[in-house]
Formats: sequence, C-alpha cells, structure tokens
Amino acid sequence: MLTFLLKSTACMAILMIFYKLVLEKESIHHFKRFFLLGALLASFIIPNLVFIEYIDAVEPTINSITPITDPISDTVIAQNVPKASIFDWQLLLWLIYGLGIIGFGLRFIANLFRIRLRIKKNPKFKENFVTKVLLNESLPPHTFLNYIFLNQKQHEENSIPQEVLLHEETHAKQRHSLDILLIELVQVIFWFNPLIYLFKSSIKLNHEFLADKAVIQKEYDHSHYQNTLLSYLSNEKYQSVGIANAINYSSIKKRFTVMKTNTSKKSFVFRSLLLLPLTALLLFGFSEKREVPLSKKTISEPTNYPRTNNLEPADAMSSRSIELAGIVVDSKTMLPLENVSIIGPEGVILSKTDNRGYYHVEFNILTSGEIFFQFSISKEGYNPILQKEHWGNLQGKIGSAMYFALQQKKSESEQLSTLVTNTQNLDYESILMNYSKVEADFKFHEKMEEAKRNNQHVFIQLNGGHYLVSDSWIKLESKNDLVTIDDKTILPAFKLNKAIKRSQIAGMTPLENGNKANFAIYTFENKKSYSQNQQQSATREEMKEYNALAQKYNEMNQNQMIIKKKEVVRLKTIYGKMSKKQQADAEPFPDFPPAPPVPNTPGAPKAPLPPQSPLEHVKEMVAKGATFMLNGKEISAKKAIQVIKDNDKINIDTRDSKDKKPTVKLSVDPIEIDN
Repeated sequence: MLTFLLKSTACMAILMIFYKLVLEKESIHHFKRFFLLGALLASFIIPNLVFIEYIDAVEPTINSITPITDPISDTVIAQNVPKASIFDWQLLLWLIYGLGIIGFGLRFIANLFRIRLRIKKNPKFKENFVTKVLLNESLPPHTFLNYIFLNQKQHEENSIPQEVLLHEETHAKQRHSLDILLIELVQVIFWFNPLIYLFKSSIKLNHEFLADKAVIQKEYDHSHYQNTLLSYLSNEKYQSVGIANAINYSSIKKRFTVMKTNTSKKSFVFRSLLLLPLTALLLFGFSEKREVPLSKKTISEPTNYPRTNNLEPADAMSSRSIELAGIVVDSKTMLPLENVSIIGPEGVILSKTDNRGYYHVEFNILTSGEIFFQFSISKEGYNPILQKEHWGNLQGKIGSAMYFALQQKKSESEQLSTLVTNTQNLDYESILMNYSKVEADFKFHEKMEEAKRNNQHVFIQLNGGHYLVSDSWIKLESKNDLVTIDDKTILPAFKLNKAIKRSQIAGMTPLENGNKANFAIYTFENKKSYSQNQQQSATREEMKEYNALAQKYNEMNQNQMIIKKKEVVRLKTIYGKMSKKQQADAEPFPDFPPAPPVPNTPGAPKAPLPPQSPLEHVKEMVAKGATFMLNGKEISAKKAIQVIKDNDKINIDTRDSKDKKPTVKLSVDPIEIDN
C-alpha cells in the first residue's frame, strides 16, 4: 500500500509540474480539462500496471528454503534486546485515516444536501437547457449540473450582467460539475494527499478559463468583460458555495492574463507531443516489470518430509514418492500469488510459488501401508489452508495436480482447493492447461457464495442453471422439478423460497426412483428420515483413493498383473458407495483377469486351509500368556499387537521355553535359529 501511495504521488507531482510549466497559461482549455482528469486517473493506474517480459531461461529456477542446522552452544549469551513497543502505530494511522474519510465524506454529503435544499425550497423556472433557482441569500451566481443559482432580488431588477449569466450557462452546458464530483470523491479517499487539492484547484480554475472563453467568443470586449467582473464582484459579499461552480476573486489576475493569450496550432502540437516522452518516463519509472522464463519450467527442488523412526526395513523406504504441482491464486481476484509457502508437517518449507503462482514439490513416503500425509498453504495476509490427504496403499511414483485459492484475511470470498488426477505431466504448461476448468469451478463457487449471501433462499438461479442450496447444492434440470419437503409437501423448485428457509435444512438428496418428486429436502425436525433416505455416495477422500488405485491397475499389463487382495476389496467397497454420477466421472473400474478354476477331481485332496495371519497368531499367543520380545527387549502384549498392525513385514519366531511358557520374538532383521 505504501509503495502504491509513493508511486502515485510521484506521478501526480510530475504531471502537475508539467501542467504548471507547459499548459496552464495556454488557451487550449478543453485539452487542459481532459489532461487534468487523465493525469489524475493515470496517477492511480500506472503504479498498478505490470509488464511481463518472456525470456529464454538457461536453467530452471530453483525455489526452495533449506533448513539451516547450526550446533547449539551450551553457553547462554546475554544480549540487550530492545523491547517491542506496546503502542500500535499502524492501528493509530488507520484510525486517523478512517476518521478523515468519515469527516470528508460527511462534508461531501452535506454539500449535496445543501444544494438539494436550495433547489427544493426556492422558486425556480426552466429556461432553455438550464433551470434557474432564485435565492433570498446574498450569494454569488453559481452552477451545479443544470441548475443556476441567482439572487432573486438582483434577477428581478435585471442587475445581473448578461456576461455573468452566459458565464454560468457555460458551466452548465459543458457539465463542469461532473469534474468537480469526481475530484471531490477522490478527495474523500485520499484526503491526506496535498496534491489532490492542487489538482482540484487547477480543475476549477480551468473551468473558469472555459467559461471566460465562451463569453469572449460572443464578441464581448476583453476589457469590458474584465471590468464587468470586477465591478460586479466588488458589490458582492463572497460566501462559500461548496461543490458548485461560482464566480469569485480567486486567481482573477491569472484569468485576466489567460484571456489575452492565443495559443497557435504549432505550439499546441508541440506541447501535445511532449506528452509522449513524459508518459514513457512514467511507465518506465513507476510500473512493475516481471521476467518470466520461456520454454523452461520453474520447478521446486525435491524436498523430503523429515524422516521419522519406524520399524520398516530400509530397502522398502525408498520405493514410494509423491509428486505434487499446481497453481495458487487469490480466491477473490483469481490472480496468481507469488511466494506462497508449501509447508510440511514439521514446519519445513517444501516449496514456494513463483510469479505465475506455480509450485512443484516431490517427497518420499517413509512408511508402509495406507498413505497419510498433510501440508499447509500459507502466505502473509491470507488465511492458511491445511490440506490432509489419505490415499491408498499405492506404490511407485504418484503424481497429482492440486490447485488452491487462498482467502484474504477479512475477505468474504471462500477458500477453495481441488485435485486433478491422471495428469501426464506436472510442468507449468500442463498444469496451466487443466487450470481453465479449475478456474471455472473456483469462479462458480465464488458466484454461488455471493448468491447465498444476505438471504435464506433454497432455490437459486445462477449462470443459466437452477440449484437447490443448503450447505452444499444440487443442480436441477429445470425450475419446475418437483421437490418433496419431509415427504409431506411437494412443490416445484421455484416456489420453495416461500415455503422453507435454508437454515431449516438438515439435508437434501436426489430421488432416482421417485414416483412423485425428483428431489427431497429434510428439515432438522425430520433428520432421521433424511438419514434413511439420502442417496449414498463416496467422500472426496475416498474418490481420490479410488482414482489412484484404479489408475494403477488400469495402466498394468493384464497378463502380468500383480494384484493385492486388500486393494481389490478396497476398490470394490468404494465403487459400491459411489453415486451413478461419481461412477461416470471416476476412473473406469479395472478389468481384472478371472481367478484360476478350483480343481473338482473326484478323490482329489482337499485344498489346505489358508495360513494364519501374523496378527491372529500373536493374539493366540497373548491368550496363552506368552512373553513378547522386540529386537531383544521385552514388550507388553498390547505393544506387540500394535507392532504387528503397524508393520506387515515383521519377522516372528515362536517357541516354548523350559517351563512351557511360549516366547514370541519380533524383529525387523532376519532371525537366526540355533540348531
């Protein structure tokens, strides 16, 4: 914010100096009018401009923060650390700024209200394109929009010179009040900037130049007009008229000087051309420039999660890794965010986004079994996102794209995240190709939240579609779809807003086989009915797990498949929970080869019983009162069961001791058996 204010003020200062030195005393008043307004707007636009330059990158840009580990001394060194100030200066400055806005805002509103009262309470009549308002107060003639305010007594006595009336009619005809309204609004926001007052003064003075020029062009003599102004104003007691244009003594000498000036066409062209190098200077000096590598992806250095103690053999620890990439944007503007930190569970920064919002991180999974991991997305000024993931017992290198929309603090926009699977490549170009659909989803979420704000509507129309809305939403085929409320009342969707409020809804569900209604809504009073009738579906985490497992088996050669029963059971379980839409959107269910036939020869020996699992064996030993040893140290029976659950590759040796009490030895290393 401070950088913007400094750049904006510098732009204003340069443009105002140019105006004062090159343009103000010239008679090109219409050009000066648009220059002043354009200079004011340009001073706010130029500091926000960003010019992107694409360059050929020789090497990938590495974004990483490596943890620095220094030995810690046992000696404590006393230091004089300055105490932090208890007083919050930043809060004080914001408080002063807020009070300034309130004060100047009230002043602006009061001026508008005062003019409105003058129009309403005083006699008025329309003449040509203006309305003349006759006042009892002794005020100089002044104009606001199409209203010209005149002293009633002077008007009835015809003592107001025609030049003065023409002067005021020019203000109305050329709509000078619009310029004043704009600068007044800018002054309310930037009341602390002294250059705003200088712009305001110059704009008002140029309005006088324009009105003076219109009077002189009516073949009035310069000297006669000047004497008329002086004699008329000398008999008037000047009072403030707020935001209206009025004749007054302000800069009267400068006005008289400019009246006699006649700028030639050559001079006008020359002064206009000087704006080109001036604009280039401002763009070069106060806009922002960014360099973006072309054809070379910006990647993050692969970073591992901190290693934890576990009982898994070392040769199994490097067989799996997760690769993530994506884009992080602002949830309100949808613009990419730079320097967003991707932080691991131990507080280690895994990666940071570049100026395109892109991140890329890879880390190893050091435990066996189901994959559980979490990380957070954090940036100063934004609410962090904690992302918890539960994937299946996947093997090898697993890649996915994850996109995030961060919510600014005190913003009403919603935090969002989404996962895109089946990504062939995780470089920036591939991530960007998928982002268009993700961005559309993010924007839809934002529009939906905005549509829900400040109302309790259950039926909402958005982007040409129709939706049932509670905490989540369901898309309808049309506004006439029938909806049942608590299995009692049936209404077309568009009539729901008069029958029920969103806060009353416990749940909603489609009715695939509904004979009378297409959808059902259940209130908190009938939550039990909702639980019994809601359509079954898989959770988001289960969908992620299913897609990863299904993709793994779909990519295998069917003649060389290595099938794990636990994973197949998990696939079937999740697939059975999915709704029809989820099944259509998910990875196809793998085409597993048929199981080998069971022999059915008469007299053939019966198939042996399946071997006892390690966990069942240990539980049997617990029942016999066995002693358990882990790597040579005695452990409790409860600890032994937990070790077996956590490690599916543990070595087990069970034998009886002399007193016939079993001893069970557990080890991650091979167990040597003495002969």
